[in-house]
Amino acid sequence: MPSWEQIDAVPGWFSFQSFCVWRAFLDEQAGVTGDLFEIGVWKGRSASMLASYRKGDEKLFLCDRRLDESVIRNSIRTVGAEPKNVEFVEAFSIELPGRLDLKAMHHTVRWCHIDGEHTGTAVYRELELANRIVAPPGILVIDDFFSPRYPANTTEVVRYLEKNPHHFRLLAVGFNKAYLCRPESLPRYMDFLATGMARSMKKYGWKATIYKTTGPWDMDAVGMDEFIDAAGFQVGPDDDPHHWHMIRSRHVWSPWRHVREFVKRTLGG
Repeated sequence: MPSWEQIDAVPGWFSFQSFCVWRAFLDEQAGVTGDLFEIGVWKGRSASMLASYRKGDEKLFLCDRRLDESVIRNSIRTVGAEPKNVEFVEAFSIELPGRLDLKAMHHTVRWCHIDGEHTGTAVYRELELANRIVAPPGILVIDDFFSPRYPANTTEVVRYLEKNPHHFRLLAVGFNKAYLCRPESLPRYMDFLATGMARSMKKYGWKATIYKTTGPWDMDAVGMDEFIDAAGFQVGPDDDPHHWHMIRSRHVWSPWRHVREFVKRTLGG
């Protein structure tokens, strides 16, 4: 698998934090089969990561309005992967339904990354496309979520989720990207976020704090940010930080953490 130094050598905006988040989620998908799909490729920085995780006969679809195939293939090779089973589709995202065999691709994609036109109309149509191709255990990633430069990337995702609650659920938000999954896969990925996500990201060099500030009566998404020692790796709501409120309540603080907090409150008082 590629190191961050190898990925960082490829031109692009895919961040170190996203590198760690992607590796953690893609590792969790080790037992899942399905194709990988990306809208917005440029020189192949994040595509190189996906090529490294392609298994067996899985395909990697790379879509952009302009594609330099030789540059992208070379980027994939520089991270130690082979550009096998790569399908290049040079088109605007609005044209993709007419350029892809959507019948054959129906619910076959396990990882879909949308980093395309960044207009409201395009984002909504890309979400409609994703609903046709993403598999039940798949993950859908939206770039520039919460970006002040591209507010439509946020508003259209929220609008789509409100209008289509049975298509996708917001799973996590962190470092310019939103991570969505199918409703039936939410318990599986939420359990991973509670038990293995922070440890997995730390393995790749990034310490993060994962926040779950509300419960399933509100929404089940978590937020990921830089590590804060006072919070630790996982923290719940402000008024109950030692619990993640899930369908089945999960305790996220160790006994030693409770001792530390008790001492801190006692000395601080």
